[in-house]
Amino acid sequence: MALLLGVNLISSYQLQAQIKDPSGCSGILISDSVIPEPYIREADLMWSGRHWERIDLREKMNQYLYFPLRPLPCRKSLYDALIDGILGLNSQIEVFADDHFEIPISQAQVLGYIQMVDTLRDPDTGEILLIDTISITAKDVKFWELRTDWYFDKARGELRHRILGISPLVENPKTLDQYNLFWIWYPSARESLASSPAYIRQNQLQHLNYDQVLNMRFFESVIFKEDNNYDRKIEEYKRSSTLDQLLEADRIKNKLRNLEAELWEY
Repeated sequence: MALLLGVNLISSYQLQAQIKDPSGCSGILISDSVIPEPYIREADLMWSGRHWERIDLREKMNQYLYFPLRPLPCRKSLYDALIDGILGLNSQIEVFADDHFEIPISQAQVLGYIQMVDTLRDPDTGEILLIDTISITAKDVKFWELRTDWYFDKARGELRHRILGISPLVENPKTLDQYNLFWIWYPSARESLASSPAYIRQNQLQHLNYDQVLNMRFFESVIFKEDNNYDRKIEEYKRSSTLDQLLEADRIKNKLRNLEAELWEY
């Protein structure tokens, strides 16, 4: 009897705690610790290759990276999670202007990229008539691009990957042109992404953060560039049609998929 009473009291307390929680985030409990990458000896690397991938946010499987367009108390889009991390106090996230990570940019420059000031002047006097601020928000991000290194670790007998860079491909609200806003050195952003929960549609109690879903590859992507002698994208040497570009991307992906089996020695 005492045991049943104790169980009822605990259940009643938990129920009251859930009811009194005003944030509605009680079911979203994530581990914000970053899982370190495994140490790899150079002698264990049998093969490595570099690829650039594009994640289309219009695909249903990828929409959890796009929504919500406005941050919620418990959840935010991948874009908002990264922007908050970049502009945060004492941010350690490294941002670059190119995908080779050679041109670093500061927080002030990032802020200038996401908040464009448009000034209307009088053509005769040059007097400022109107100042309009155009902000790049989550709804303007149409794609995400990744720069990824793949390698075969013979000590573990498996093909693994590491994300090196991530970039939002945005649409200019005025001209509708698409361009890379900036490139983020992914290892420096992992801690910030680990503190943001990702919405898992199949099971909301599956506690995953953005760092985990990206490293576990919970997304659909298309390879648009493979490391090559000419540093060319697929669209630069497969110009006849977009179908040929998709077939070439599938060929590279299948080659990568079959590589793990082909590297085994019997």
